[in-house]
Amino acid sequence: MSNFRLPIFFCFLLGSCFLGSIGVPDAVAQDSAFEEEAVVVESSGWELVGDLMLPPTQAPVPGVLLLHKANGERSVYRPLALELAERGIASLRLDLRGHGESTNQGRFEPGGEAPSPLIWDAEADVAAAFSFLQSHPRFDAERIGVIGSSYSGEEMAEAGRLHGYAKAYVAISPGSFSEASITSMDTSGVAWLFVASKNERYVKDITEAVLAQSESSEVIIVPGTKHATDILIDNPEMAERVAVWLTHHL
Repeated sequence: MSNFRLPIFFCFLLGSCFLGSIGVPDAVAQDSAFEEEAVVVESSGWELVGDLMLPPTQAPVPGVLLLHKANGERSVYRPLALELAERGIASLRLDLRGHGESTNQGRFEPGGEAPSPLIWDAEADVAAAFSFLQSHPRFDAERIGVIGSSYSGEEMAEAGRLHGYAKAYVAISPGSFSEASITSMDTSGVAWLFVASKNERYVKDITEAVLAQSESSEVIIVPGTKHATDILIDNPEMAERVAVWLTHHL
C-alpha cells in the first residue's frame, strides 16, 4: 500500500489538510484570461456537447476530460476546470449520452430501463472524447487525464482497457467499479487517485477493495456521506486538491 494514502486518509478524518468551436467566453473566463469554447464530439451517432477551457497559450498543454455522474451534467466541473486552467492545464467538461445537452438520440431517465444503454454503453463516448483531445492542437496528446464520477468512473476504466489508457485517472465514488477496474489500477501502469466519502452508502465495499487490493493507487477519504460530484460541491477545497494531484501526474 502506498505511503501516500494513510496520511491523507487520517488527515481528512481529523480535519482539513492540504494535498501537497462555438460560443463566447463568459465573464469569469475573460477576467482570468482563459478561453472557454463549446464543442461537439461525435460518438456512435450521439452529439456530445462539451466545454473546453484553455489556458492563455497556443502551445500544447496537458489536459483533463471531466465526466459527470448519472443524471448529472457537465457544469458541476467548472470550478475544477478553473483550478486546472490556473495551473496551465486545459480541460473538456462533457455531457455524456442522454445527459445535459447531449440528448439528440434520447434522454436518460432514472428508474427506467436497467441496465440502461445510456449508462453502460458510455465507454464509447469516453474513447471518442479522449481521441478528440489527443487530436486537438491545444492539447498535449501524451499528457491527458480523465476524471470519472459514479458510473462514469467504471466507463472511463473500461475505455482505458479497451482503447488505451490516458496518463492519469481520478475516480470519484465509482459505485459500479468492477473487479477488472480495481485490478487495472495497478496493471495499467498509469497514475490513479480514488476519492470517496467515508460513509457513502453504495461505495464502502469498493473503497475497502481498493484499499486492500491496490498497491499503487492513491486514496482520499473525506468525512460524510456525499456521493460523486456532490463531494466537490460539499467540499469546495477538493477542486484545488484534485488539481494539485493532476498537476503532479500529467
